[in-house]
Amino acid sequence: MAEAREVSLSLGGSLILDGVSLSVRTGEVLALVGPNGAGKSTLLGVLSGDHAPDHGEVFLGGEPLSHWSPVETAMRRSVMLQQATISFPFSVADIVAMGRAPWYGTERADDDERAVRTALETADIAAFTDRVFSSLSGGERARVSLARTLAQEAQLLFLDEPTAALDLHHQEAVLQLARESAAGGDAVVVVVHDLNLAAGYADRVAVLSRGKVVADGNPAEVLTAELLTEVYRHPVEVWPHPESGTPVILPRR
Repeated sequence: MAEAREVSLSLGGSLILDGVSLSVRTGEVLALVGPNGAGKSTLLGVLSGDHAPDHGEVFLGGEPLSHWSPVETAMRRSVMLQQATISFPFSVADIVAMGRAPWYGTERADDDERAVRTALETADIAAFTDRVFSSLSGGERARVSLARTLAQEAQLLFLDEPTAALDLHHQEAVLQLARESAAGGDAVVVVVHDLNLAAGYADRVAVLSRGKVVADGNPAEVLTAELLTEVYRHPVEVWPHPESGTPVILPRR
């Protein structure tokens, strides 16, 4: 669905991405993990077309990103950013409906009402459809941003720290949704700081450190104590869950 080939990018005079190559495949949840400043969100921005790399190439749907117009790009991928700042008193329903903008004037515009309603229900925000966005808590705003992304109904979803402001229940719900979307044939790229969420829900994990992808593969193979201790510069313990075998990751204290 998307691919970065030897991508490098500097921002503010600092090298943020250094020769990164990464593929995004249908039917997979790909988690981007790593310490602060590793380049996770920047890489997601490069893959989604929000940042143009200084060097390297980015592909979407098998074509260079430049092949697609902004509307054509939005038909193929949707993006949930870390923070959404709204200056006008839009309602929750208004903001979620904005996700349908790429389909204006097409046959799929007939699905707008259904898509918005489904997104509101899926993100668990149908109860405050008429509320003004600025009146919501941080976690509620994050779920509205998720609903807008879902309403877009693109096959490729980029989610930048979607669980950061959420409680335990909604963190699990968002990652379960990502897994279900991938199982239905979509591709999902998610930036997360919680390594246990990545281990529990991702099909692949890419570990970034200092602008490079230092590991990419199955969570059980990638999320090792040795690698995580080196990347995070803190002793980390990893052991398999007694029932699922999924890696359980904790800092040593």
